[in-house]
Amino acid sequence: MLRVDDVETANLLIPRIEKIIDVGEILISYGDFLENNHPLVPVGYCDEWWRLDGGTKTPENEEEALIFAHGGGYLHPSYTWFWDDITIDQIRALSEVVSKTGNIADGVLSFPNDKTTKATLEELLIPHKVREGQIQIRNYRAFIACLGLDENLHRRNTGNDAPISGSLAFAVHLSGLLMRSRSGTRIGGRMGRPGKSKPRKMNPPPHGLFPLGESGGSRRSFQSASNHLEDADATATEIDFQKEGGVIDIEVGRRRCTGCNEITYLNRCAACGAHTIPINTCPKCGHELTTERCPNCNVPATCSQRISLNVKGEYAKAMERLGLRPDSIALVKGVKGVISRERTVEAMEKGILRAVQDIFVFKDGTTRFDMIDLPLTHIRPDEVKVSVEKLRSLGYVKDTFGYDLQNGKQVLELRPQDLLISDSCADYMIKVAQFIDDLLTKLYGLPPFYKVKSRDDLIGHLVIGLAPHTSAGVLARIVGFTSANVGYAHPFFHAAKRRNCFYGDTLIEVSDGRQWKTMPIRTFVLENFDISRPELDRLGTYYSDPAHPGFTRSVDTGGVLHIRKITSVSIHRAPKTLIRFVTGRGREVTVTPEHAMLIWDTGYLRKCMAMELKVGDAVPVFEGMCVITDRIATVDLVPAPEDRVYCLTVSDDHTVVANGIFTGQCDGDEDCIMLLLDGLLNFSRSFLPQTRGGSMDAPLVLTSRIDPAEIDKEALNVDVGSSYPLEMYEAALTYAKAKDVEPLIDRVERRIGTPAQLEGFHYTHDTSDISAGPLESMYTQLKSMTEKLEAELVLAEKIRAVDEDDVAERVLNTHFIRDLMGNLSAFSKQKFRCTKCNTSYRRMPLAGKCTKFKGKGICNGNIIPTVHEGSVKKYLEMSKNICRKYKVSEYTKQRVEVLDLAINSTFGEEKQQQLGLADFM
Repeated sequence: MLRVDDVETANLLIPRIEKIIDVGEILISYGDFLENNHPLVPVGYCDEWWRLDGGTKTPENEEEALIFAHGGGYLHPSYTWFWDDITIDQIRALSEVVSKTGNIADGVLSFPNDKTTKATLEELLIPHKVREGQIQIRNYRAFIACLGLDENLHRRNTGNDAPISGSLAFAVHLSGLLMRSRSGTRIGGRMGRPGKSKPRKMNPPPHGLFPLGESGGSRRSFQSASNHLEDADATATEIDFQKEGGVIDIEVGRRRCTGCNEITYLNRCAACGAHTIPINTCPKCGHELTTERCPNCNVPATCSQRISLNVKGEYAKAMERLGLRPDSIALVKGVKGVISRERTVEAMEKGILRAVQDIFVFKDGTTRFDMIDLPLTHIRPDEVKVSVEKLRSLGYVKDTFGYDLQNGKQVLELRPQDLLISDSCADYMIKVAQFIDDLLTKLYGLPPFYKVKSRDDLIGHLVIGLAPHTSAGVLARIVGFTSANVGYAHPFFHAAKRRNCFYGDTLIEVSDGRQWKTMPIRTFVLENFDISRPELDRLGTYYSDPAHPGFTRSVDTGGVLHIRKITSVSIHRAPKTLIRFVTGRGREVTVTPEHAMLIWDTGYLRKCMAMELKVGDAVPVFEGMCVITDRIATVDLVPAPEDRVYCLTVSDDHTVVANGIFTGQCDGDEDCIMLLLDGLLNFSRSFLPQTRGGSMDAPLVLTSRIDPAEIDKEALNVDVGSSYPLEMYEAALTYAKAKDVEPLIDRVERRIGTPAQLEGFHYTHDTSDISAGPLESMYTQLKSMTEKLEAELVLAEKIRAVDEDDVAERVLNTHFIRDLMGNLSAFSKQKFRCTKCNTSYRRMPLAGKCTKFKGKGICNGNIIPTVHEGSVKKYLEMSKNICRKYKVSEYTKQRVEVLDLAINSTFGEEKQQQLGLADFM
C-alpha cells in the first residue's frame, strides 16, 4: 500500500491501481459551519493543530517525532495511524502476529502476509509493501509502540489493565504516547458539477438580430434568403415569378425619421441619417396612437409593419459599406423574426461583422460567455499567466505580506471586482473585442478602442458580470486567466450579482397534479428538500431537486398566466434586514433586498431588484384567477425574523406568485460576462422580446462599485485569518455550536465599516497552482453515456469507501429508469414535423405528407416524428446489464423488466437479420 502525495506519482501509478484505500482529506472552512448554522465536528489531527499543542518544527523523520512525543508532546500526525478505525481485538491480534513472526532488518519491519493482517494494516492506513510473501513497513517504531512492543518486538505492555474506552485510548495506553485521532469526521462526497465554459447562444445561434422569415431556411441565413425564389420555383405563383430574386416579406417595426419624416424600419434614416422613433398604431383602425391602447377599439397598440425587402440588394450594400466582397463570408445567420414590442431590427452590418469573427449575438444585442462561478481571494502572477509588470500597472504593487511585487511566485490579494477568465473565454473575448473595433471603424467611423491581438491585450479591460434571471450587472476587470473551465472571482463579486429569497411564512400555491394547496414556502421547501441528493453551491446555499413533482403559477413578461414546473428548492442564510412591500389592495410580501421583483413597464413586465422598487410602482398580482395590476403602497426595511430564507426555481418564466404578488425567483451558480463596451454599444431594451422571459438576463442596471455591507450575507461569513485557534479545534471535539467560538475567528463581517473590509484577507492553507487539478471533468470528456457509466462503476469498484452495488442502483433509480419512463411517455404524446417547411402537426396527416399551402400548391414535404424509437430505448440495454452484473434490489430489477415489456409492446421485438453462408466467408 502506497501513499500518493503528488500529481506526477499519481499519473505514473494510474495503470497499476487496484484499490483506492483512502481518498485523502477535505478542507472545509469555519465560515461554512457558521453560515449553515452547523455544529462543529471533530477534525483529523493535522500539523496546524500539532503546532498549537506545543510542536515547533515539523519532524524530518519518525525518530524526531518520537523524541518529541517521549518528551510529553503529542505524536506528530504524520506518524499517528488511524487507530480508532480498528477494534481493540484487531490491535491485540496484530500485536500477536508481529510479536511472534516479525523481524527487523536494515531498518525495515517484516512479517508474513495474510489476508486478515493486511486488511487491518489498510484500515490503519500505514504504508507498507509486500515482497516475497512478507509485509514490509519502513516507519515502524510508532507502530510497534502502539502494539505494546519494544524495539525487539517483545511485549512490554499487554494492555490487560487498560481502560476500555476505545481503540485509540487502548493504543495510547500501550505506547505511553499522547496521540489524537487522525480520523476526525468522515463525510460522503459525490462528483461535483462538471466545469462549464462556453459562449451563450440562442437556438439556432444567430449572428445578427435581423428577421429573415421562412426565406432564411432552417439556418436563418442571408445566403438562403438571397436565393429563396430560386428554391421555391416549383411552388411559386405567377406574381412570385415577377419578383426580383432575394425579395422577402418580413414583419418589422414601423418608425418615423425625426429629420425628414420618412417612414422606415431602420433605427437610423437611410435618406438623411437622423434617428427614427417608433410609431404605435391600432391594429384594427390603423390610427396612430400615443397611448398603450386605442381609445376607439380598446385594443393594445402595436408597432409593426409588413414590408417587402430586397434582402439580396441590402446585403450587397452592407458588404460594400464594410469593404467586404459579397462572397467573402460563407454564412451569415439572422433570426426568423423579431418579437420585441417595437419590432426593432439590428443593423445588418453588425451581423456580418460578427460572422467574420465567428461569434454570436444574444437576444439583447450583446455577445456573452458563460462560466461556472468559483470564489478566489489570492493569486500568483505565474498561475494567472500575467507578467509582474502588467499586474503592477493594474495596481498590484505589494504582495499579501506587504513586500514589493517582484516575481511571479509572490502571492497577491485579489481585488473584489477583479476576475480570472478561462482560456476558452479569453479566446472568444478576443474575437468580440475585434468585432467591436470593426464596428467602431467600419460602421460608426470612429477609431478602434480595444486593439486586441492576444490574450495579454485583454488584461485590464472591463466586463459586465450578470447572473441568470436577474437584470443587474456588476462591473469587473480582467486580471488573469485560468486553464480550468470556470470563472474565478472574489466572493464579493459573486455575491453582488444575486440572491432572490423569501421569508419562510410567505404563502405560495402549489399543485401535485391533482389538487392545489396553499402553504408557507418554508413548509414546501423543507417537505420537498431531497436529503438523499442535496447540493451545495459556492456560497454555502443548500439546494436540491424536489423530492416530489410540483407545479405553481407563473407569469410571463406579457402578463400571461402559466402553470410551470418547480425544478429545485433551496435554503439560504438570511441577511440582517429584509424588505416588506404592501400594495394598495392589501397584498404583502417580504423578500431579500436583492430579490427580483416584477414591475409593469409600458405594457410588459420587467425585473428589478427589490431595493429599487418604489411606492407607486405598478406590480402584477394574482386575483380571481387573473393577473391584474396593483401598486406599491408602502416599502419598509424590517429585521429578518429568522436566520433562514427560502426559495424555489420555476421553469421557463422563472416567476412565482407569493402572497398573491408575482415576483422573480431563485437563480443558479453559472454567470456570464460581456465586454463593457459591448453592453454600452450594442445592448438595447428595444431588442428584448415581449414574450415570456423577455426581460430576464438583461443588464438593465449596472453596479459600478461593490459595497460589502450591501451584498449577500453568505460572503460576509468568509473567514479571512491565517490560522485557527486551539480553542476551535478543541470545541470541535465536543460538537460545539459554531457561534460559540465566533469571537475568536477573523471574518469579513467583523470588518464591515472599516478599511479592512476590502483588503488584508489571509488564508490558512497555500496551494501551488489554482489550475493544478483536473481542468475538465471526465463526465464532459467522455462522450457516450455507456463510457460515462462504465467509468463511474469502475471507479466505484476501486474506492474502498464506495458500495458499487448501491451506486449502480442509484444510477438506475435517479437517471435511467426516469429517462426510460419519460421518453416512453413523450413518444406516445409526440408531435410530427415537416422536413421541408418545419410545420408542426399534433397527429400524422392522413395524406402522410405536409398539407400546408405554399405558393400556388401544397407543400407535400415528408412528415417525420419528433421522438424516435432509438431515443426511447437508448438506456434499456445498459439498465438490463446493470441488473445482471450488480446486486440491485429485486424491486428495481422488476421496474426495469416492466419497462422492457412496455417498450417491446410499443415497438415490437427487434427483427433478427437472416444471415447466409456468404456472410461468414
